[in-house]
Order: sequence, then C-alpha cells, then structure tokens
Amino acid sequence: MSRALIFALNLAMAMATVYEWKGIFYTPEDTYMWGAEKVGGDYADPAMVLVLIPTSAATADALKDASGKGLAAMSMACEEVKSGGTVTPAADKCYKLVFDPNKAGSKYKVDASGTTAIAFFAEHLPTEFEATEHYFKDTTGVDIEPVAQEPEPGEDGHSHGHGGPDAFEGMCVCQAKKKGWKLDCTAGVKISEAVAALDAKKDLCMNKDPPEDCIVNYHVMQAHHDHCLHDDLPTGIEKKLHDYEHYYTDCFVKRQYNPALGACPEVNCDDATAMTKAIATLQAGCTSTQACADSTCAAAIKLVLMVHDTCPEDKLPNNLEVALHDHEEPCEAQLCNSAGGAFDPYAESCGEAAAAESGPTTASTASGLASQKAFLVTTLALPLAVCLLHFRHAK
Repeated sequence: MSRALIFALNLAMAMATVYEWKGIFYTPEDTYMWGAEKVGGDYADPAMVLVLIPTSAATADALKDASGKGLAAMSMACEEVKSGGTVTPAADKCYKLVFDPNKAGSKYKVDASGTTAIAFFAEHLPTEFEATEHYFKDTTGVDIEPVAQEPEPGEDGHSHGHGGPDAFEGMCVCQAKKKGWKLDCTAGVKISEAVAALDAKKDLCMNKDPPEDCIVNYHVMQAHHDHCLHDDLPTGIEKKLHDYEHYYTDCFVKRQYNPALGACPEVNCDDATAMTKAIATLQAGCTSTQACADSTCAAAIKLVLMVHDTCPEDKLPNNLEVALHDHEEPCEAQLCNSAGGAFDPYAESCGEAAAAESGPTTASTASGLASQKAFLVTTLALPLAVCLLHFRHAK
C-alpha cells in the first residue's frame, strides 16, 4: 500500500466520528429527557457525541433517509452540553454530552417542540449507559421506545424491560398461576384489595425497582383492567392504573368478548403511521362521550384498541397503551371486540417456550459495529487518498 493511501486512511480514521447506534422516535410532545447512568460505578465513557435530526415521520425509511445528515453532522465541531442542559434537533448540529462525574446519572432536556419525530445518532449504544432507567423518557417518566433502530436489540445490542424481573414471563394467566392469584372478572373484591395494597405501600410501589408484592398486586390490577368488561371493574381503576403503570411492564392478556359491541377493524401491525395518527387524534380532543361519538374519534379508538390487543409489543408506538387507557372510559361506547367470541384466558399455555421467547438476549457489539466503522472510515478516506495520489504524480 502506498504511503499516500496509508496516510489518508490514518488521517480519515483520526478525524471521523461515526455512530454506533441510530434510532427514530415519534415525538408528539414538546419536551423529552435523555439520560445516561453509571454502570458498575462508572459511565461507559465520560462523554458521548449525539446528533438529533428532525424528521416528518417516525419510520424505518425516515431513519434511513436521515442517516446521511446524521453522519455529516457528527463530523462537525460539537457543542458541549453538561447535565441539565438542553439539546434541540437540527440538521447541522452536533452535541457532545458531558456526563456529571459526581452523580450516578446525567439528564438532558430534549426540545421536540419543532418536529414530529427525531432521528438520533449516537457515538455509543445508549443502552451502555443504562443501569436502572431507560435512556429516553417523556416528562412524566414513561419510557419512550424507538419506532426503528440499528442495531436492533439482541442483534448487536441488548433488549431490556422495566418493572420487575418476571414481567415478560408469559401471559398474565401464567403470572397468576406462578404467583398464586386468579384472573376472574367476577372477583371485584380481590381487584380492590390489590389496588388498596398498592396504595398502602405507595412509596415503595411507585418506584423504579418495586418489591415483589407490589409487582404481583400491579399485575392483578392491570390484568383485570385489560381483560374484563368495563362494568365488571371497580370504579376509578383506570386512574389507579395511570398512577402506577409508569413503573411496571405489563403482562399480556386479550380483552374479553363483549356481545354488545361490534368487531374491531382489521389493522396492519407494520403501519406505524396509522397508529401514531390515531393516537394524535385521541390526544387532540377525544376526552368526552360527546367528542368520542364523532366518527374520527370512534375510528381512532377502535384502531388503537385492536393494535394494542393483537400486534406484537415491539410494533407499538411508545405512547399507544397510555392513549388507550386515557380514552377507553370516555369512548366506552365506541370500543370494539378484538376477539371473535367469548374465550377462556386460561386456555393459553404456560411453559418453557414462553419464557424462552421472552428472555433477553445479549450479543457482542464488537464485530458488527467494527465493520460499520471500517466501512464508513474507508468510504471517507478513499477520496482523500485519490487526491493525494494525484498530487504526488503531478509533482
């Protein structure tokens, strides 16, 4: 290899900052929080380069389209931002998040007021900076997950869940069998007792690391809320669910069939745009029985309910479940059946297959990310090498 090419490659490698991770988020709210925590007593790195590209939609294609802008911005001089500072999406802006060495975690305000969605490009995997909390949240503390990202969790990164180590171990009925409670829509007293037990230990149960009895009582409340007909539930359970759901990962159970309602429309679980539009419609004013009677609100709640009940969790927009819980009471008359008829939730099997399916996987990031870096660095270096070689021959 010529000296000129070696020099060019070395120079480009020294100058280039490439991203190890990119992800795109639907951001209908004005403000979000980006966080980083010490893991094992230290941050994975004392600082991290982060680029935020505003986009008009939160889709895999939008993330792909923004990648060129993201890479270009990462090569710019980056503005240093200390913990507590603000970052704002811009196509020609690079930030260097400087983590607070004296604290267990650092937080940064994300100003999303000027965009519908944000594509993030990070120097490191953001999950490398997770100890007890997710790296991206709204201002109420709800975890916000990307609509699309590279690498995918379990591919070159790792998947994660919050709210208890057994949260993804099968269906709600499997949790019930394991923990000694029963999913029974006629047991209103038992549901109320679970809610009262949560409230009695509110300081512990409203916690990012709740004790086991809080997790059990939350799942009793949440499972019955999601499965039983509205008239079978204790009054005010929707509000109680809102109070606690930010701290837990829900188990899954299908909604029971209601003969008084029609069938939900078919949905496309890959159509993130339709889901986010339906959520936005609900949040724009479907807050009363009168408003929900409007055909636009009625269609939105039906789509959100069907998606919630039938689509894989990794296909759901981050705020879909909250939108459903916020609007299912005023829009009660507009709900629909996601099941074709009455069914026994205990017909679902509980076994090793469900646990194996849900277990988090961990994979080394070194080979895949190194390949990406090598490709990007080589791409940047070749034009410079050609120029140097041309200059050398010209002499």
